[in-house]
Amino acid sequence: MDQGPWRVLVVDDDSDTLQLIVEVLQDEGFQAQPCADGDRALKLLKDERFDLVLSDIKMPRMTGTDLLFQIRNLGLDTRVILMTAYASVETAVQAVRGSAVDYLSKPFTLKELRGRVRRALQMPGSSGRPRESRTFLELTLDEDARKVWKRGIEVPLTRLEFSVLAHLFRSQGQVVSVEELLQQNWPRQHAYDRNPAAVKSCVFRLRKKIEDDAAQPVYIHNVWGRGYQFGE
Repeated sequence: MDQGPWRVLVVDDDSDTLQLIVEVLQDEGFQAQPCADGDRALKLLKDERFDLVLSDIKMPRMTGTDLLFQIRNLGLDTRVILMTAYASVETAVQAVRGSAVDYLSKPFTLKELRGRVRRALQMPGSSGRPRESRTFLELTLDEDARKVWKRGIEVPLTRLEFSVLAHLFRSQGQVVSVEELLQQNWPRQHAYDRNPAAVKSCVFRLRKKIEDDAAQPVYIHNVWGRGYQFGE
């Protein structure tokens, strides 16, 4: 732990639990800052650098899972550990989808808490730095992770669909021709199917996945005779 002091933001609406965790981490030499709700935590993360966020899941207004997705939407790769007394497979899956580094079930021992926090902070990769992510309306695309979320829920895309969407996202507001998409984004395994009809089919599938109404798209627009445009 030679990079310290590590800054940890602890988020829990239970004041006793919050105080206990903060005191334990401070005794371990961390700069632990308490926060009683997700909204306040998000404001702090916009203004300050934290190496780790340790957040309860079951909180009013903004849950810990919601906070996790909002952190990723900000383009931060800050490490996040989620805590809950209501452990379930579904919650664990949500945590992984949101790129949480760990999942801690209450009640946990203080030894377990210290160990999980130290392990998370020792993981390779920086924290708090901007990732290669983009957000438009309710859609967020992370080029590093090659993932897309809509309203905080991951949208499953094929490699080809992600490549096409990422190129359109990078060219937001500009018209991208079919020829440009074919030249820049066609994965090798789809080279045999490299034709305008395949592009049309890919865009059709993308609209079905990311648009509320594929017939009235708000993300990918047709520009007749020229190609496609992402956004306005």
